[in-house]
Amino acid sequence: MKIIKILILLMAGALCFAACNKDAVSDGYQDKYIYTSPLETKYAADGNYAVTHETHDAVEPRVGQYQVWYPTAVKSSDHRWPAVVVANGSGVNASRYEPVFRHLASWGFIVVGNEDPSTWDGLTTILSLQHLLDLDGDATSPLYGKLDTTAIGLAGHSQGGVSVFNAATMYDLSHLFRAIVPQSCTTPALSDSLNWPYVASQVNVPTLLMAGTGKSDADLICTLESMCQNYDSISGQPVMMGRLIDIEHGDVLPRGEAYTMAWMLYWLCNDQEAARCFVGNDAEMLHNSQWQDVKHKNI
Repeated sequence: MKIIKILILLMAGALCFAACNKDAVSDGYQDKYIYTSPLETKYAADGNYAVTHETHDAVEPRVGQYQVWYPTAVKSSDHRWPAVVVANGSGVNASRYEPVFRHLASWGFIVVGNEDPSTWDGLTTILSLQHLLDLDGDATSPLYGKLDTTAIGLAGHSQGGVSVFNAATMYDLSHLFRAIVPQSCTTPALSDSLNWPYVASQVNVPTLLMAGTGKSDADLICTLESMCQNYDSISGQPVMMGRLIDIEHGDVLPRGEAYTMAWMLYWLCNDQEAARCFVGNDAEMLHNSQWQDVKHKNI
């Protein structure tokens, strides 16, 4: 029985890795999908900002490099900008889904990721946050004095979803995150089996949970039961969850990016149009025919 259990765990880990790794995001990824709700359609498109990309070598071997995207207008601006830290899924480093980072930056966010292929513990995600803080304090950086430390979000897919929960709850800098989006986060049971533990009940910021109804999520990686478990365990905070119909695990990251964007715009920038995706009984996401099992609380 022990050997069978080990084999099952190895197969589960391989499926999780393969589902993430096969779907690196390419330019124009939005054209792959059909959007039928107006606000989701709006936020799926690129924003109005031209974007600059920089790579910075890291001291920590796990990080390898920091990948930083930001609106080019940041360089000449006289105000501070919101930011989003992104945690990688299994084997999918930041340079493999650059278009998603550019999309976030085109809407006015400073965005940072890294090359760590195994982010579950949240450590390298926190190091990405620290790198942003360092750039904000570096007089030689274009981002010097440009980071709004009261408006930092965090998102991650699959194992990166586990990293989101851990980075948002376990570290001295965790309090700087003001909104999070765990996308297709591995189930608590599977995470424990893979030695990727996390505790969703410790979250104390607005949280958007998303996954797909495709077989890879629904049957193993991010089941409806596990999503509801995480949803129910977060208390006293705005929480919303939903599953993309017929979307497999690896596609949740790019397909769910529109509402990820809207979540960040609402909670980090107080964007009231983005709020219409989530707030109240008429929230667009609640009635979007391409999503199911959608519910929210404290919103």
